[in-house]
Amino acid sequence: MKSGERIWWIAGFLVGLMIGMSMSLFYTWVLDPPALTLAPPSSLNPHDKEIYMVLVAASYTADGDLARAERRLAALRDPRIGATLVALAERYIAEERDAREVRALARLADAFGYTSAALRAFIPTPTLTHTPSPTATPSPTHTSTASSTPTHTVPATTRTVTPVRQPTSTSTQTVTPAPTKTSTLTVTPTVEHDRFRVVQSTPLCDVQSNGMLRIYVRDSDGEGIRGVQIVVRWPEGEDRFYTGLKPDIDPGYADFEMQPGQVYEVQLVDKNSDVADNVGNIAKQTCPDLPADKRPSWQVVFQR
Repeated sequence: MKSGERIWWIAGFLVGLMIGMSMSLFYTWVLDPPALTLAPPSSLNPHDKEIYMVLVAASYTADGDLARAERRLAALRDPRIGATLVALAERYIAEERDAREVRALARLADAFGYTSAALRAFIPTPTLTHTPSPTATPSPTHTSTASSTPTHTVPATTRTVTPVRQPTSTSTQTVTPAPTKTSTLTVTPTVEHDRFRVVQSTPLCDVQSNGMLRIYVRDSDGEGIRGVQIVVRWPEGEDRFYTGLKPDIDPGYADFEMQPGQVYEVQLVDKNSDVADNVGNIAKQTCPDLPADKRPSWQVVFQR
């Protein structure tokens, strides 16, 4: 085949290919387009179902509409949706996923009545505000009235000249002291709003943690606080470290590796905080399902 014929053959092939593709697309998109159908969430693959649950949890965190979240999760047709949310949140914790996603899943699972020891650190604890205002109002009122009216009358004396003398002396004195004293005492005791309470101190039967002391420090809204110094004490010594070094888990997160058989005390440094004592005192029967080479962990949550 000559070179000129080869060029014409290739050019004809390319032109025919483009014409055929153009006609196929025109028929598919214009003349007979396929009917679009929305796939139900229950038909999604497992990975996409996880994304769907995270989006529903984020929406619930934003608007607090539990009924809407229930309708959306019902489309997954999962009879154990609460346990599925807990398992997903715990796996996200172990994989050090975004703390906002873990917090959203934990709150949604808690709204359905499901939670676990590991998830309680991501669920805000209501802060009670107590402001007693006893009011003492003594109102002594004393009114005394003294009235003295002495009256002296000299009777008339009649003589021959018939003079009549009738001296009359009338004295009236009225004393009315009316002191009124009213005092009002209002006592409002100071409530320690900035105190960090230990809202959770519990063992964890977690295979991934394996003897780790997990500490969370949160504000009144349940958000993690970074840069808080923590001291862990035991009879032979102590260790100090800060929150925020693992922001992928949570800004207010810190951890410490416990030693077998050791008991610790945990407290925040330079903060008005409670002391979590007896940490690590775990009985053997606490986590019977843990493998022999794994040790129970412990979780402490401080919240303002």
